[in-house]
Amino acid sequence: MTSILVTLANRNPDIRDLERKGEVKRLARLLSHGDFNIQWQAAEALGRMGEPASRELIRRTYDLNRDVRIGAVEVLGEMREKQALPKLITLLRDDKSSEVRFASAVALGEIGDPTAIPELVNALRDPDKYVRYGVALSLDGLDWNPGSLEETAFYLVAYQKWEDIETHANLPAAPFIHHLKDQDPDIRARSAEVLGRLRTPQASEACSTVLRDINGEVRWTGILAFPECGIPLMHLPRELSRRRRQRKDPYAAMLLNFLFLGLGYNYLGFWWGFLLFQVNVTAIVILSLMMGGPLIPYLISYVISAVFVVHTWFYVRGLPDI
Repeated sequence: MTSILVTLANRNPDIRDLERKGEVKRLARLLSHGDFNIQWQAAEALGRMGEPASRELIRRTYDLNRDVRIGAVEVLGEMREKQALPKLITLLRDDKSSEVRFASAVALGEIGDPTAIPELVNALRDPDKYVRYGVALSLDGLDWNPGSLEETAFYLVAYQKWEDIETHANLPAAPFIHHLKDQDPDIRARSAEVLGRLRTPQASEACSTVLRDINGEVRWTGILAFPECGIPLMHLPRELSRRRRQRKDPYAAMLLNFLFLGLGYNYLGFWWGFLLFQVNVTAIVILSLMMGGPLIPYLISYVISAVFVVHTWFYVRGLPDI
């Protein structure tokens, strides 16, 4: 019983005791704890500890663990620690994790220093829509107003205020052309709609990019917008033919079906592929018990798999490109 209580105590550290003792480093390590409640308690304790904690938290923003960086950034924002501004700006600009960039954007808004505005404005071009949304929220908190129509367009896209975009006159095409490369196909499609309405030479040139999009819904949006873009009807098939095509890799499906019969079909999107895999494994186990070893059952399985490999090849080759 005693050992169980000790184990539970180790799993649930006494946050208040660590705070009283000034255990900044131990509290900072708890920012990546598996229990979300402990993470928050540690963050709140660090937020109450002032300068010693802020120095350690700034150091933790260099941590390789993403969760530690996020936790440190969140606490620095709550502390409104201006000494962290340079590091938070660097994270917003360069960190590979969109979650860290989002947290950095929000923290810069909470700190409330207007010197961060230029970097936040640049971050309206971030490839991740959640980061852009966090940036827009922070810019609002800093009472920022767009200094140009281009900044207005990027700001409205960050909020995804597409109805407001329709009411703005003379918006430039460049921000929407930029978003034709967005990670979210819905944003690419919406940007295509806007470009279709702009009717500028720059927007017309971008319409062909939409027609070559890898996503079918985005291409369809481009087809509906192409009369507004000025693309001649006869040129539409040519533009569509230039798109990058997707197809399931036949070699990957064949290899999976040979080594693990059924998983190749599962890779191709058939729910029963995994069922076939389970049947094959069960048959191998049963035959192994009956024959005193797995060698012959595996040989039989591979002979059967070879037949399915041939079927997989012809099936995938017959699939249309998308």
